[in-house]
Amino acid sequence: MGPRRRSRRVTPVLVFLVTLVSSGLATSVDADSTGIKLRLVRKVGEGISPKSVVASSGGVVIAQNMMYTHGVTAYDAEGGLITRISDAVPMSMLGLKRSGGATGSPVEAAFSADGSFAYVSNYQMYGSGFNKPGFDKCIAADGYDASYVYKVDMSKLRVVAAVRVGAVPKFLAVSPDGNTLLVSNWCSSTISVVDLATFTEKRQILVGRYPRGIAISNDSSVAFIAIMGGGRIARVDMSTWKVKQWRSPNSTPRHIILSPDGSKLYVSHNIASVVAEVNARNGRVLRRVTTGNAPRTMALSPDGAALYVVNYDSNTVSVVDASIMKVVQTVNTPTHPIGVTFEPTKNRVWVASYHGTLLLYDRV
Repeated sequence: MGPRRRSRRVTPVLVFLVTLVSSGLATSVDADSTGIKLRLVRKVGEGISPKSVVASSGGVVIAQNMMYTHGVTAYDAEGGLITRISDAVPMSMLGLKRSGGATGSPVEAAFSADGSFAYVSNYQMYGSGFNKPGFDKCIAADGYDASYVYKVDMSKLRVVAAVRVGAVPKFLAVSPDGNTLLVSNWCSSTISVVDLATFTEKRQILVGRYPRGIAISNDSSVAFIAIMGGGRIARVDMSTWKVKQWRSPNSTPRHIILSPDGSKLYVSHNIASVVAEVNARNGRVLRRVTTGNAPRTMALSPDGAALYVVNYDSNTVSVVDASIMKVVQTVNTPTHPIGVTFEPTKNRVWVASYHGTLLLYDRV
């Protein structure tokens, strides 16, 4: 008689899970992506038209309201309005010897690491001497007015300085070492390099037509720029300012984010409706995911687990599980969601809509 075989005990929980999978009620034990999906908790809207929304490390959130309602609105982490920050400044702050003042059209913003300052790009300027403001269809040779980035003191909640950059500045990024601000100049085909210690522009780097999104490496040595007009990603060495370019995975790359460990780039593509994951060292495409129509801005959770992508023409937010590059939830929004940010003190996602609304979501 042979040796007795030990019987395997199958637990009731395992039987239940196997039954769910085989019946089609569940696809896998961990397929629900718990902890990254969104649940709406509040809507905020006080006569605003936000082009973007950005959260500081300390729980202050600002929305940039373009030329339509002028200025920046600041909120606490629960969505309570703190104040409205005017975009009107004296000409002397712009370094101009003209009478009167000027107003801007805030489009994007970036915070210093400690949240004490915000830097806001102004699509156009208005006032005496600003006679040829740029717009979305332009080339560098057109000679449009240069515009400005405002420095906002978040303790005083007002603009305290301004620096002239290129024509139609759009996206901005602060280097992790706190030394440099990079600004993409849409109509100038350049990025401005601003020294934050002196708040002066040190140089402009030619990168190609319609630069927009910017991501800077954790060690502040390399910047990546999405070149929408050329369908390329520019890699800029921040010590030499030399530029190398890769072909983007699809046409019209718009926004670009680095993974927490700096090894991967996530790039949204406005026309292709695709978000691509790219090797940050060599530009090789790793994976792609189709979201909604016209994906614009993205936000990455601090742990790198989830991408939140606003789809401008679908009126949705796509929740992408970054570990598998798959959409796990699609959330309907008001018309034209265009900005998104991760607010770290409440672990919430904020979405800005051109409809005039800010939406606050818990992660569940």
